[in-house]
Amino acid sequence: MIGDILGEVLGGVFRFIGRIFVELFFETLVQDTGFILLRLFRRKSASSDTACTIVGLLFWAGVVGGGIWLYFRLTTG
Repeated sequence: MIGDILGEVLGGVFRFIGRIFVELFFETLVQDTGFILLRLFRRKSASSDTACTIVGLLFWAGVVGGGIWLYFRLTTG
């Protein structure tokens, strides 16, 4: 009985912390990056959340891919 209550409380706490982490990560790193990049190239039109997300994901995929490429380029003789 106490274990069930404690499990429910801890599950709720971890779910809440996970939700905050995902919101901060997704909103800040992905959508805001996409918004900034779209704003640089399309000044007059309003950007949707979907467009910001796609551009942000593509940007970060390019950053990760470029970092991996650079790592292997510099470490192999």
